[in-house]
Amino acid sequence: MKTFSIIIVAILLISGLTTFPSMAQNNNKGKAEVDISQDGRGWVFGLNFGVYYPSKKTASYYDGQASNENNVNFIMSNTYRYDQIFKALLAYDTVIVAGLPSNMHYQPALQPGLYAQFSFNPELALMIEFNYMRLKANDNIGLEVDPKPYATLQDIRLFPLRGVEERVYGDIGLKRTFQYAEKRAWFINAGLNVNSTKVKKCSFYITDPATQQEVEYDMVNRYGNTTYVPNSNLQTYNVYQGGIGFGMFLGGGASMKFANGMMCEPGLIAHWLTVQLNGYKGMNPGIGAYVRFLF
Repeated sequence: MKTFSIIIVAILLISGLTTFPSMAQNNNKGKAEVDISQDGRGWVFGLNFGVYYPSKKTASYYDGQASNENNVNFIMSNTYRYDQIFKALLAYDTVIVAGLPSNMHYQPALQPGLYAQFSFNPELALMIEFNYMRLKANDNIGLEVDPKPYATLQDIRLFPLRGVEERVYGDIGLKRTFQYAEKRAWFINAGLNVNSTKVKKCSFYITDPATQQEVEYDMVNRYGNTTYVPNSNLQTYNVYQGGIGFGMFLGGGASMKFANGMMCEPGLIAHWLTVQLNGYKGMNPGIGAYVRFLF
């Protein structure tokens, strides 16, 4: 309830800000409009190009900890997978997990998208946008080869651990424009977010000494209630991990209109939302920067 109250207040504030500025600008109507439509009313469409950095809290979904639905134990507890790793590391006694990431985080992701707004007047518009991102979380897993019972240097080797997910953000809200020059303005917007998340990869990789190629060890259970056995033609399943989440957004930027009628809007946006990853469904922030082109 608190979250939605904040959203409603933000939208009401944006709507309320139209009263005084619109009265002050009516005398200059036609000269000060940044809106592409001739009378300041109608549909405008555009393309977004941005960079986005989500909360690192959900990146921990990929760190292989035993508490996660995809974990390193799923691989190491399987006799055949363990033997493959044992041979790849040229061990003679045993291999154990010596360390997992404690600060997993995403890399900044490119975020292309589609945009549309319906302008009620030159100052107020309803905006809708859909943005796509492919997120990558990278770190290392530490494996100790042949642990020694006496004081000596440990043989701990680091190997890549990677998670990949796809997200689509749908934002709908109000956009308030403030004119300060004939073809220049700044704007703020706020509203609701609906997002879709899909896990694409959650794996760690061991280098095969014979081929020097990375061998992927997928931590997602694609075998149901059966156990992995190599060369046994086991049935595998398409496992969908992710789902639909909700939240809100707040942003702002500048508007610049060119002689050919095209507009450019650089801006910033912040989200406060949930994503549907098991164990990580709390509200988390995210921030992005973009350049939008309106036609």
